[in-house]
This record gives sequence, C-alpha cells and structure tokens, in this order.
Amino acid sequence: MDSRKASPERDGSPEDSHAETPEVTALVARAKEGDPEAFTELMRMYERRIISLGVQMGLSRDDAMDACQDSFVKVFKYIRRFETGRSFFKWLYRIALHSVYDQMRRARSAPTVSIEDLEGAQLSRMVDRAASIQERLESVQLADRVRDSLDLLSHRERIVFVLRDLQDLTTEEIGVILSLSQITVRRHCMSARQKLRQALFPRRT
Repeated sequence: MDSRKASPERDGSPEDSHAETPEVTALVARAKEGDPEAFTELMRMYERRIISLGVQMGLSRDDAMDACQDSFVKVFKYIRRFETGRSFFKWLYRIALHSVYDQMRRARSAPTVSIEDLEGAQLSRMVDRAASIQERLESVQLADRVRDSLDLLSHRERIVFVLRDLQDLTTEEIGVILSLSQITVRRHCMSARQKLRQALFPRRT
C-alpha cells in the first residue's frame, strides 16, 4: 500500500480551516454597524498575518506594514457592503493581496524576503512538506539559500506557495481567494516545492 495515499492531505481538516468563529462573526456584524471597537479588534486579530503575507511576498517590513494599513483602510471603507454569511477571512485576504501587489509596484524593486521575518517553524513546515528534510534546516547557511530560492518562483507559484505553506491556508481557501480551481492551486504548489527542493538540495552526480 502506498504510504503517501495512507496519509490524508491536510486540506479540509478542522485545524487548517479558517472557518468563521462566532467571535469573528459578531465582530464583523458590529463593525458593519459602525462600532469602532469591533473594527479595532478585527485589526488586532489579523494585522500580523497580513504583515507576514507582505513580507513573504517580498516586501520590506515597512512596506508590508503600509500594505496592511492600506488593507484595513479599504476594509473600513467597504465593510458595510460585506455580505453576511460570507467568509470575512477570505474577503480580507483578497483585499490584502491587492494592497500587497500595489505596494510591490510602488516599491519598484524585485521581490526579496527578509529571512528574519520567516519564522523557523514556517521554514520547517515548508521543507518538511516538500520532502522529509526538516533536519537539514539546522544549517545556518540554509536561511539565505531559502531567501534566494524563493525568487526563482514565478509570481503565481510564489503567492500560492506563500499562502499554502507559510500562511497555512487550504487549497480550497486559496482557490476562492485567487479565483483558481483547486487542481490549479495544487499544480502551482507542487511546482514551487519542486523548484525549491532542486535549488536547496540539488542531487549529486
């Protein structure tokens, strides 16, 4: 029996789903009614993830913070139009991605990742999913190689990889956010992982 088939994919498991909690639903409802405290609490809950998304996509931390601020300005402006019953998380991520893209264009620089902003646990999950090579992360030089290798990915591969393996979204969530089929998401993710494996751990001849 194929061991890979025996291990179910993480997609769709409760711990990986970003389903709306009653707390978020209540906060969104209050924010739609103009409650500033509810909106501030939503910002507190999500701003770190949005900043992390910007950094992982190649922005400096300052630019990522600007993108995060711009995201929440847009959320504040349009939250009354948000449809009750939809996923606030996915709606927020669509807005955040547009803000990140805009900031990247304004920065006029090639995507680079500050390795200090990629937590060790994130890097472990990243390479562990590509292959069981987590032990190799103990190499100090690997951090810089990861940073450089991310720049080898195409724009679409990078965003899918960041959302899947660094932001921990499911393929279904990524598909909704990016308007892609789950098959396309998986294809981009597999391609990104393969490129990173080849760049980080090339086979010796």
